[in-house]
Amino acid sequence: MEGTKPQSGQSGEFVFAWLDLLDELTYYELFGLPSEAAPDDVRSAFHRFCDAFHPDRHLGREQAQRDAISKIFKRGTEACLVLSDASLRAQYDAQLAGHLNERPPRISQASQTRAPSRGPGRSSLEDAARSPSSRPFARRAEELIHVGDLRQAKLQLVMANHLDPGNDALAAALKDVEARLAGAK
Repeated sequence: MEGTKPQSGQSGEFVFAWLDLLDELTYYELFGLPSEAAPDDVRSAFHRFCDAFHPDRHLGREQAQRDAISKIFKRGTEACLVLSDASLRAQYDAQLAGHLNERPPRISQASQTRAPSRGPGRSSLEDAARSPSSRPFARRAEELIHVGDLRQAKLQLVMANHLDPGNDALAAALKDVEARLAGAK
């Protein structure tokens, strides 16, 4: 299946063949990559994968085919998140090396938790961020708070909160920065 792309004119059998094979593929196999692939290789492979399986490219297909493509695309997104994060990739590789059943391990978004890096009871905003996409904004906000640039910190926290909705720690940090800005006027 690797290197082939579903085209709008192809039958749904091709899409369903991918779907049937999906649970048997490692993240590396999904992208056609060796396990020692560099981060740039992962990024390039994911872009090729998106060209083939992004749901917006298949709006003219039947609903069942669109649902299958969506499931395949979600697995590709999961694979990209894991293979692009050094710690998650190491965790995945360790699980892959030790797995004995026919299906390769998966690391779902829900299981992607980070241990606090600053000791018990005191974690950084980055550690409090649950979404991988919000972490850079949380980290930058904390850096800006530390140097006293509260206006820029607020912008970073707004983005972090947008990418990680319902995160109490990020919401509290944003409220704190807003209160400090209001008190400075």
